[in-house]
Amino acid sequence: MADQIDRRLILAARAVVFLFREFEQLARRHDITVPQYRFLMFLKRGPKRAGELAVEASIRKPTASALIADMERRGLIMREKDADDARSVKLRLTESGLAKHREFELELARFLPTLLYEGDMEKILDALSELAYLLDTRRYEASPHLADEMAAPQDN
Repeated sequence: MADQIDRRLILAARAVVFLFREFEQLARRHDITVPQYRFLMFLKRGPKRAGELAVEASIRKPTASALIADMERRGLIMREKDADDARSVKLRLTESGLAKHREFELELARFLPTLLYEGDMEKILDALSELAYLLDTRRYEASPHLADEMAAPQDN
């Protein structure tokens, strides 16, 4: 039957939706939203214009503007003049923003094993790591301007 779909794909999608909900709840307890975390993650790779953040996060500019205003008010990001274009402004992480990013990622890393306690932890983590790698590669292949950022050294 041509319409038959591998049930594992449905289960994988359900797992992603479940994890997203769990991560949203965890984020709320740590005074951050998932979209804010995503912005912190993008800015960790270097300063960006607001429009670039909106495109990378797949959100509209007004939504990005509201996120940016809140994050700037909280001291997580700051504006700086664009060295390449004096009329433009780029956003960058502050020390506080970098600390918030690191704190939330550590909390995610502590939390995930609590959801996987009955599975084969090593096998699941290997599969999720491979998925993350494949998604990053696909993202950078689709957006050539991001290739330089992918090659830039990252601190973990």
